[in-house]
Amino acid sequence: MNNKFIKHFLVIGGGTFISMIIGFLTTPIITRIVNPIEYGQYSIFTMYSSMALMVLCLGLDQAMVRFFYEQETLEYRRGLLLKCLKYPICGALIVSALVMCLSMTGLIQFELGSKALVVLCVYTIAQIIYRFSQLLVRLQYKSKLYSFLGIVQKSIYVIVALLLIYIGFWDNTFSLEVATFFAIIVCVIISICAEKQFWSFNKVEEKHCLISEKELIKYAYPYVFSMGVTTLFQYADKMALNIYCSYEEVGIYSSTMTLVHVFAIIQTTFNTLWAPMAVEHYSKDQNEKTFYQKGNQIITVIMFFIGLSLILCKDVFSLLLGEKYREAAYILPFLIFNPIMYTISETTVNGLVFKKKSNMQVLVSVGACLVNVIGNALLVPRLGCQGAAISTGVSYIGFWALRTFLSNKYFYVDFHLKKFAVITLITVLYAFYNTFVKFNICTVLGYFGCLIVLVVLYFDTVRWSLNYVLVTVKNIFERKRS
Repeated sequence: MNNKFIKHFLVIGGGTFISMIIGFLTTPIITRIVNPIEYGQYSIFTMYSSMALMVLCLGLDQAMVRFFYEQETLEYRRGLLLKCLKYPICGALIVSALVMCLSMTGLIQFELGSKALVVLCVYTIAQIIYRFSQLLVRLQYKSKLYSFLGIVQKSIYVIVALLLIYIGFWDNTFSLEVATFFAIIVCVIISICAEKQFWSFNKVEEKHCLISEKELIKYAYPYVFSMGVTTLFQYADKMALNIYCSYEEVGIYSSTMTLVHVFAIIQTTFNTLWAPMAVEHYSKDQNEKTFYQKGNQIITVIMFFIGLSLILCKDVFSLLLGEKYREAAYILPFLIFNPIMYTISETTVNGLVFKKKSNMQVLVSVGACLVNVIGNALLVPRLGCQGAAISTGVSYIGFWALRTFLSNKYFYVDFHLKKFAVITLITVLYAFYNTFVKFNICTVLGYFGCLIVLVVLYFDTVRWSLNYVLVTVKNIFERKRS
């Protein structure tokens, strides 16, 4: 882990922290105004929009990351952006037109109302544009701008949502949907204006981007299937709750996910930086693997420490949501495996990216999806939200395992998997206990027991991290004195 990575990590982390605090302070206000049923309906809207984004990008966002560093000229990167963006936009326009026609003719009765459906279609197109404009910012390591966009998006959403709910012109669910749409539009405008030199497509010529559309599509198309299955995998819990339970339980479950967003300061920051930096590192030296090992070990310690701490404080966090959402305390323990396993797997999946084995991503998604769908079908009817959380947590462990083992077939890195298996098993047992038992002395003892195991297993990593922090703090004080 070099100083460049840590510098950008701190900048983006600071912005993410501010966004997280805004959400952390305002979520309890919104959940006290909006009842679980309305929040559940809103979460279905965001679920559909996220599903549409993942599929309609056609994997070309991943292709842009992979090929961005092939050349450093503005003309090349402008041409690459155009080639990667035009098919997702065309696809989104066609799908939106089809959905609206089916809705207006009454051939299909969609779950969302007509107003929400219109907002959903336009919002999805805006999301696609924002996805690529954000990628430009990420891939150039413009961490201050990236952080600023995150803060603006969260702030606009909160301000507009509370204003619309207070005015009461629309129902609470539609007010939240409009606020979400307005926030993304503002961020699209800012990000495009900030990087306007990339969006001058009239200056693009074929000779500037030698990466052919055929090569881009060959790399990207497996992600279409992968993202489609991943979408089902990631939202199987909410869909199962929607089928077997009610909007109220969907709302409680979704509000619990907002508590898990305490991980966002690490997860979002790390994932934003890691993929482009890993690709850039590989392009410079294909044999140097210490960078990937150290990144994996550090993020493992950080993510498990935060996850265990979140389980310990689950009852405190659930109080913030209000009396109607008190069940969230028993849903949270297994949901931590979503950010933990996803973030750590970003450091172990490098082989599939470097060797352009995007077709293997389909196997990863299918395997994890099967686990989640079967788990939800078995557990949700019996345990409700707790069953959905357990199924989701287990499926993300499977997601990490498939990504890691398939990647190591093509680009082997020693990630000390035995140590990882031990701390994962212990955390699973701790999460299972706290899913069904109220806070007590065993919760505290179990927490410290897990931390001791984590420190013992990753002692060298913990010692290096502490030394780095101490040296950094010492240097800061010395600069101030001088």
